[in-house]
Amino acid sequence: MRITFCGGAGTVTGSCHLVEAAGLRILLDCGLFQGREEEGHNRDAFPFDPHEIDALVLSHAHLDHIGLVPRLVREGFHGEIVSTPATAEIAKVVLTDAAHLQVEESAYHARKARRRGEELAPPLYDVGDVLDALEFFRVRVAYDVPVRLGRGVEAVLHDAGHVLGSASVEVRAEGKTVLYSGDLGSPGRPIVRDPSDPPRADVVLVESTYGNREHRSLDSTVAELADALRAVIGDGGNLLVPSFALERTQEVLYELFFLWKRRGIPACRIYLDSPLAIATTRVFSRHVEEFDDEGREAFSREPNPFSFPLLHYVETAEDSKRLNAIPSGNVLIAGSGMCTGGRILHHLRHNLWREASGVLFVGFQAQGTLGRAIVDGARRVNLFGEEVAVHARVFTVSGFSAHAGQSTLLGWLSKATPGRVVLVHGEPEGQEGLAAAIQETLGIRAEVAQRGATIEL
Repeated sequence: MRITFCGGAGTVTGSCHLVEAAGLRILLDCGLFQGREEEGHNRDAFPFDPHEIDALVLSHAHLDHIGLVPRLVREGFHGEIVSTPATAEIAKVVLTDAAHLQVEESAYHARKARRRGEELAPPLYDVGDVLDALEFFRVRVAYDVPVRLGRGVEAVLHDAGHVLGSASVEVRAEGKTVLYSGDLGSPGRPIVRDPSDPPRADVVLVESTYGNREHRSLDSTVAELADALRAVIGDGGNLLVPSFALERTQEVLYELFFLWKRRGIPACRIYLDSPLAIATTRVFSRHVEEFDDEGREAFSREPNPFSFPLLHYVETAEDSKRLNAIPSGNVLIAGSGMCTGGRILHHLRHNLWREASGVLFVGFQAQGTLGRAIVDGARRVNLFGEEVAVHARVFTVSGFSAHAGQSTLLGWLSKATPGRVVLVHGEPEGQEGLAAAIQETLGIRAEVAQRGATIEL
């Protein structure tokens, strides 16, 4: 058995790992690289022949784990795509939105390039490519149910507690077990269930996004959210929340709902200004059976976290633009979560220079993204070719993170009792901290995956 790291190695995006066993070639995720320093890799040739991939097993529907699937299919993949039902449903929404954005962005840059006498590459894929790819989402499987991939190779999906439908992937072949964590969630988070205990494995590929740190408690995070909202709304500004459409948005709405019920926030208007997040929220509403006990109780009656008086859904671009004429009293939740595109960029252009306004980051900001630049204290940023001063207050709250902190990663790993651990999906500092902790607590020397490297079992 061989494993080749094709992405998500030394970075938190582009997750993609190739497992070769019993004559089969199985891909674990096929994600988009994100951030200015990484996104050029999306046009690199795949380090394998897509025609020769027998199956693609998806951990969950975030773009950095599924965003290159349409390109994979266009270039020859014709095997089965294995996922949970919720992941397949969310993937349809996420990939269609990604295709629309890429086509629009490509057309915008192409016009400017033509005026310079240059030609730009076409978009990575379009909606037609996405529709072709969706035809291969044929194996939709519940947690803990083995799927036969052929030649004695089986895959089993285990609840990762990260986002709706997320899974850790177990591959059994040649008398050995490989366990790929996907992205792991933290216990006690709203809506989704806690991660399930992993099976024992010979080798574990484990994410390391927050490998060198812990998250603040959810209670303190919600208190920080309320404090930021009171400060900004009280000063006559707008609070911008760049948010990932899948899970983070739904969690923020969940906590805002309960703050409203407890009268813990001032009078304001909450706008969910993201067609993708709105569509994803509707998918959540169709999968209440996958919520934890508290989540099922919260959604058993009206009002609920996705439908309460302060909350308004903004569907059209015209309605989104009208929000920028309102200088105060708004909580604007919009994508993308790392400010790499989407409607949040327009709201930043209208609010970032205003001292009364604020920006609240609720998720990880990868190196090279606009979100990371703002968090790191940039005084000016470029938005649509215009230099914009950063005068708004910047808040960061880590307790909403859908990723496990170091202690949760260590506890999960200890239950897998692996003989070998390889760190994926992380930046160098997080991986160094997690490797040291694994050595100290588990007595295992963890390896750090290198893009293009292959290990043998």
